[in-house]
Amino acid sequence: MPPWLMHAVLDALPERVAVIDESGRIVESNASWRAFAENHDHPLVPADTSRPYLDTLTRSTNGQVTGIASRLRSLLDGKGGTDETLTYRADEEGQELRVHLAELSHDGDRYAVLTHAERSGSSQPQSVVNFRLKQRAMDEAPVGITISNPALPDNPVIYANAAFERITGYPVEEVIGRNCRFLQGADTDPETVARMRRAVDNWDPVTVEVRNYRRNGEKFWNQVTIAPLYDEDGEPSHYVGFQQDVTDRKRAERNLETERDRLALLNQIVRHDIRNDMSVALGWGGELADRIAAEDEDAFERIMTAATHTKELTEAVGDLIDILGTADPELEAVPVDRVLRTEVDRVRSNFDYRSQSITVRGDDDLPTEAVLATSILSSVFGNLLDNAVFHNDKADIEIQVGADVRDDTVVVRIADNGPGIPDARKREVFGRGEKGLESPGSGLGLYLVDNLVDTYGGSVWIEDNEPTGAVFCVELRRVKD
Repeated sequence: MPPWLMHAVLDALPERVAVIDESGRIVESNASWRAFAENHDHPLVPADTSRPYLDTLTRSTNGQVTGIASRLRSLLDGKGGTDETLTYRADEEGQELRVHLAELSHDGDRYAVLTHAERSGSSQPQSVVNFRLKQRAMDEAPVGITISNPALPDNPVIYANAAFERITGYPVEEVIGRNCRFLQGADTDPETVARMRRAVDNWDPVTVEVRNYRRNGEKFWNQVTIAPLYDEDGEPSHYVGFQQDVTDRKRAERNLETERDRLALLNQIVRHDIRNDMSVALGWGGELADRIAAEDEDAFERIMTAATHTKELTEAVGDLIDILGTADPELEAVPVDRVLRTEVDRVRSNFDYRSQSITVRGDDDLPTEAVLATSILSSVFGNLLDNAVFHNDKADIEIQVGADVRDDTVVVRIADNGPGIPDARKREVFGRGEKGLESPGSGLGLYLVDNLVDTYGGSVWIEDNEPTGAVFCVELRRVKD
């Protein structure tokens, strides 16, 4: 911090402050000390200045004063502690003082700081030592800190901490006396700079993210907050600035935006190209329906079922891409019974060819509760029901669905009679690309279920079914009336 600002701060302190060198002379004092010396004849502030201050105290006939002189000499000789607080007890007509002594080192020289003020109810005097601690905190802060003085030409920096040097690469001595615009370069946004300039002109606080340049020419994103500092009269006098390197966060945001663009492209391909091709296939299939020989009807039905399912899947995947590409999707009240019942009907009609029989129970007794979700909650239940069919090794597939209503949530359970899932894999199956028993799918179904449920603020887990099989449990937040 520049000496003049340090002096100004010292002069603003109400305590009387003096800095004494190793020879015992006062080398610095603040306005309160000087004013007290002019208006009082006090043993701690002697009028005789012909000899060193410490020498005068040592020669005093006041035992308290000589005791303080002895402590000062110990500090200066490095034989005492780093600081201590004493009480100077005056006579019956005088004022009791709190005296604080502290050691201070600078450029290899040792000094003693003496402060005193009238004793009050407070047990913690605000002294120059407190100020020194505050400056140390600023010097060691993890964010860059600067102080500028708009009263000087071009609003130059008068203080910069070590973090500012680490962030920008500019040594503090090269920063002092310059306006912070030296951090700007060709890619610095002029409008952002103008916004900061308007804030400074109007003594307004402002926070911006601006492209700056380090001393070696490297670009970085700087989150800058500037705010006015006010003097004791409540008038703005200086500006404090906080700088934080947010390059990594900006890079992550840019990568996320790129990923969202790619998802949007994939969404277009899935929804437009694949969906349109399936629509064409279904259309031509409808034209051929009446011409299929009786012995080929079963194969034809399965082809049409697969095409229909593929078209439905493109719709669901398109919606899912919308959700995954949105940082905070808007949730709405979705009735669990309707969505689950629709998916159960789809399984019954589309996948009877997978085994001798498929039996789904429980969908006629579902609670009429709504949960917080999106329009593609059907993909959650659809994938779990498909999983119960495709990962089942039984000739007669049995699925039981149900829902439990709790105070704040609804838990949907989809149980099957398949081979079950070992405990060691109950969490792994939700990973990307995991496949089960002879799975015909891509392995993304359960991964998408887990992501969607997490997006809804819910959770999904697997329990064992009895006597065999697995129970997929989905807990979603309940919408209360």
